[in-house]
Amino acid sequence: MKFFDKVKDTFNLGGRMGLTDYIDFLKQDEVPKNLMKGVDIYGRKFLTMKIGGIDLNNNKFFKSGQVFFERYSNDHTKIAGADFEGSFISIYGRINQDQLKLIDDLVDGKIIKVKSEHRFNSSDYNVIIANMNYWEKLAARKIQKNFIIARYNPSYNLCKKIINRQYDEYINN
Repeated sequence: MKFFDKVKDTFNLGGRMGLTDYIDFLKQDEVPKNLMKGVDIYGRKFLTMKIGGIDLNNNKFFKSGQVFFERYSNDHTKIAGADFEGSFISIYGRINQDQLKLIDDLVDGKIIKVKSEHRFNSSDYNVIIANMNYWEKLAARKIQKNFIIARYNPSYNLCKKIINRQYDEYINN
């Protein structure tokens, strides 16, 4: 899992394992970051990933997530996927190279147009996805841009209040 080393934040399972000895019990709200890595009690690496996407047919935003983990501690080539209150790609037995590239690109913060070879968990492939860090940064930039507009454009109440307060302070001093 070359993408494993790119992730900085570590999640500690605290010795917990699922009924099948896989990491299929995690809930998204207990994992504080959108991308986290860890190691289970058997020494197998895992990655938790929260993603968001836009269905281009109806322009609706959706969220999902998935846990990716090594199936065997002595074989780093067999990656499996576990439910993370949903999953966004179907992994049957073994992950394919296109899916590995998809995960690597998502870890790198890229926005991806889903293809059939990704085996996305939908019959519709007119979807773009990115890890939630991408969407959160995009939202923050929009908020910052709109704040600056509202702060310095007198047609907005925020700007009017600031100008009036500054005027009052000027007059009273």
